[in-house]
Amino acid sequence: MPLRPYFTDDDGSLPEIELHYADAERLVASFVYLYSLPGMRDMTRSDRLWDLRQEREAGFVGPEDSRRVVSGEVSAFHRLLEGLRVGDRPLPALGIFVDTDLLVLDYRMGAEWGDAEIFALMRLLAELRRRGARIAVPGWGADGDCAFRMAVDEAATAV
Repeated sequence: MPLRPYFTDDDGSLPEIELHYADAERLVASFVYLYSLPGMRDMTRSDRLWDLRQEREAGFVGPEDSRRVVSGEVSAFHRLLEGLRVGDRPLPALGIFVDTDLLVLDYRMGAEWGDAEIFALMRLLAELRRRGARIAVPGWGADGDCAFRMAVDEAATAV
């Protein structure tokens, strides 16, 4: 698979996949969807958010807190999700950064990313694209971006 070097060659970085949303409700629905996937475990160490209106810490309640981000009530936040299953394939851990108009997925590169896991991630991204995301991988360069888009298109036809 042409994407393997973007996943298996651990250089210590956390590559990012950007999911841009024109509609805040679709962003919220996509984040809630990620939490609904079988096997999902939120392994984030801190359950604290920053309440922008009251200028103090607030607790993370659940995936609906993404609605509080898009409304400007709390600042953007990051969660670490493990065990997400796409079909019968569990994915390695994914970080999810929630901002007002985008979700950013990050991942640790390494041997746990085999062809089946990469394809499962592409299937997940195809589903998120179907739910309204415009996907970008700005750190991958032109060749990587092209290979990435082709892989998501291929996975979309397999869904």
